[in-house]
Amino acid sequence: MENEIKLLNINEDLIKLEDCDFSNDFVSISTEIDKNGICIHSGLIICFQEQIYYYHYTGKSVLLNEITTKLSEHPSLFIKKIEIIFEDDVVTFLGHCEKLQEIGVKPNYGFIFNDSYYNSNTKESFLINAKHDITTCVGFCIKVIRGFLFNHKEYLKIDDWGNIDISTLNSTLINYINHYLQKYADENKIKVQDLFDKGELKRIRPSELISSGFFKDLPIRKTSIDSIIPEIEQYLIKKKVA
Repeated sequence: MENEIKLLNINEDLIKLEDCDFSNDFVSISTEIDKNGICIHSGLIICFQEQIYYYHYTGKSVLLNEITTKLSEHPSLFIKKIEIIFEDDVVTFLGHCEKLQEIGVKPNYGFIFNDSYYNSNTKESFLINAKHDITTCVGFCIKVIRGFLFNHKEYLKIDDWGNIDISTLNSTLINYINHYLQKYADENKIKVQDLFDKGELKRIRPSELISSGFFKDLPIRKTSIDSIIPEIEQYLIKKKVA
């Protein structure tokens, strides 16, 4: 069965960062939840030799911070380990993130999802399959993960997600996106509509990305994520309420 999932054990597999066992190296997807238990932000947590690193895109900056002694400052972070990245590969994955940080990966914020990813081993442009790096915190994580995978295999089947209706988005968020995309377009002497191709305006939610961590067969399909996401979201709501 495509993207077959093992028996869902959310209590053991989706845990608060503070409660995690750091004795073994791992890479995980993280999600931050708000006061209602709703997923609002995605990132990557890397544990190497019991040192904890948090790699994420805030919407303005890309940060790679060592937070080992600051876990209490992130009480709303939950993680799901990525089983397609093995323990022996964690040090290489951390190096991949460090190289991207040195190169200066700096996306512009916008709901653009396409076939692009980050290659930390190139001497030319680190952004592959796109001219402009426009993405969200979720898209950033997807680009980092795909850039690390053997032959850069697709992590999520991006085409499974349809175009979004901009009018359904929060007006503050729309204004924020428009401001920064217009600024970027002006700096590059192009029009905003030239920044992306038809069919690339999508939204993949943080709850969908954290749910992807329960699958190993690539690319992960939206139908697979849809089959478990209600349970994932309810679990996080209850955890926050508790």
